[in-house]
Amino acid sequence: MKYDSQEIVHIKDGNLEYIQFKVLNDLNVKHCITLRHGGLSLGEYSTLNFRTLGQDTLENVLGNLEIVRNSVGFSEVHKACQAHTDKMLVINKENEKDYEFSKLNKEEYDGYVVDKPGIATLITTADCNPIIIYDKAKNVVANVHAGWKGVINRIYINAIKLMQEKYESKVEDLVICIGPSIRKCCFTSQEDSFKEKFTSVFEYAEDYLEYEEDNVTFHIDLIKILKHEFENVGVDESQIHVAPICTRCSTDDFFSYRYAVQNKFKDYGTMATIVELSENNV
Repeated sequence: MKYDSQEIVHIKDGNLEYIQFKVLNDLNVKHCITLRHGGLSLGEYSTLNFRTLGQDTLENVLGNLEIVRNSVGFSEVHKACQAHTDKMLVINKENEKDYEFSKLNKEEYDGYVVDKPGIATLITTADCNPIIIYDKAKNVVANVHAGWKGVINRIYINAIKLMQEKYESKVEDLVICIGPSIRKCCFTSQEDSFKEKFTSVFEYAEDYLEYEEDNVTFHIDLIKILKHEFENVGVDESQIHVAPICTRCSTDDFFSYRYAVQNKFKDYGTMATIVELSENNV
């Protein structure tokens, strides 16, 4: 298939398409990151949209979710309201009912930690980084939404800290998977104030910041920042896996917020990253 690589497998089930990380499949972690095909949505949301804040109908989005659930075999799916925060939420048997996807919970969280099978979590992206963090020793998983604001606010480090504090996770047991997102080639700006949002937090600018020949336009490599940050807390480079896909470069298959803005679309759709622990790992 088109996006098969050393890190990921591209799966087609009828018109539905999604990718999975080979390492998570080997570890028996149920998951998928959707492409934009095989759903019920129309127009700018065509066709597998999971964004409930736009003009697409909730009926379409819930129908799209059922298509994916039936294909991959997920249990009930859970989500709060994404708001580019640094906040993580533990979802368990005590609170899972409050965060069922169809309830459109308005509390703001951008990542979830689960330690029991039967609870699937969902984050949406359209250029942002979907990050799955799996503790293969404790069988605990985090599903994290990290756009550029989330990268700066280090929500992914908050996820690791929560796993360490609540489950005694060790960094040497963590497997990190970063899904399709906007990459250095397309994440550009000419605004010094925007550049300073990064350089004021990440001092190693020579590693992730690159100017074009005009010395005005610059590119920021969020993947290099994420890799550096994970390695800085002790995650071995071999345990960090990246899907080699830029969403802005691949708009036929993935939703891209930047593409929608640049083309003056009225709205945009989002993909879903869904993760659930397997019964077989208990």
